[in-house]
Amino acid sequence: MDKTRGEKYCVSSGAIVKDAIKILNVQKGKIVIVLDSQNVVVGTITDGDIRRALLDGITVDYPVAKVMNKDFLFIKKHNYSEQKASELFIKHSIKQLPILDTKKNLVSIVFSDDIKAKNDTKENCVVIMAGGMGKRLGKITNECPKPMLLVNNKPIIEHIIDRLRTYGFSKYYITVNYLKEKIKSYLGNGKNKGIDIQYIEEEQFLGTAGSLSLLEFDTNFPIIVLNGDVLSMVDFDQLLHYFETSKTFGTVCAREHSINIPYGVIQAEKNDVTKILEKPDHSCYVNAGIYIFNPTFTNFLEKGVYCDMPALINELVKKKCKINYFPIHEYWVDVGIPETLIKANDEWDI
Repeated sequence: MDKTRGEKYCVSSGAIVKDAIKILNVQKGKIVIVLDSQNVVVGTITDGDIRRALLDGITVDYPVAKVMNKDFLFIKKHNYSEQKASELFIKHSIKQLPILDTKKNLVSIVFSDDIKAKNDTKENCVVIMAGGMGKRLGKITNECPKPMLLVNNKPIIEHIIDRLRTYGFSKYYITVNYLKEKIKSYLGNGKNKGIDIQYIEEEQFLGTAGSLSLLEFDTNFPIIVLNGDVLSMVDFDQLLHYFETSKTFGTVCAREHSINIPYGVIQAEKNDVTKILEKPDHSCYVNAGIYIFNPTFTNFLEKGVYCDMPALINELVKKKCKINYFPIHEYWVDVGIPETLIKANDEWDI
């Protein structure tokens, strides 16, 4: 068992949530081990722990003790076997387990991928919306559709598909319009990647959701929908699990966005000043352009009629369809302006 392998997943109990997120975003194992001053394991942190904390209003500057799971699962070194680990992975729907000695010191970490092959093929369909003109990018998209812009010498849409493939998705619908032949000729039918790609062609621009009205699904599995210009390291297994366990009609991925107000903000009761906050930060969750829907969601769209995604979501809420949000702390960038295209080229790990 490799102890050094586990050390890169560790933080001290004096660390803050931001430190844990850095490890979750860098290390593929998606776990953080919290150690006290004696190197005793006192807790673990997973993506799910972070998300629940964010939903409860905890910020990234809180101590890790506020988010860690103190009642965590682990295997004792002298009891370890692949069979036992596999049983725990299946029983508890987890992907990683610390291996501890009798003093609860970390010996190693075992991951489900160490024991069995990566995810089996999923039945869920994926819809990538790639029909927009990319006007905010200016002349860059005059002859190249936005999803085909290169990030580290590979089109954005290919990065998106290749990452989804690692989670076992094999059925893709791509909605196209602007310079559609460049997308279709590059990706083809997907056979060279071992997947199936079908194209939904807009005859006119139908907005960020209207093209979805042209789809017909013969499936009971949730549908993944995402923008063709968003690069993210979101864990799609966790997203699907979150959707299914919350028993919701739709889930919107949300990213925290902070804006600094460069003035003193007055707080008041009626006309009486109670406090002035000097240049405060205002944070809110914004739509990250990644969704999961019940496959009947297209019934709420009028076929071939313009509709933007916020209008669809608002209509679903109006019709009493439960919609929740999934906070993502992983790397995310919307390649919508020249600055973010440069950012993606600098940061996206090919």
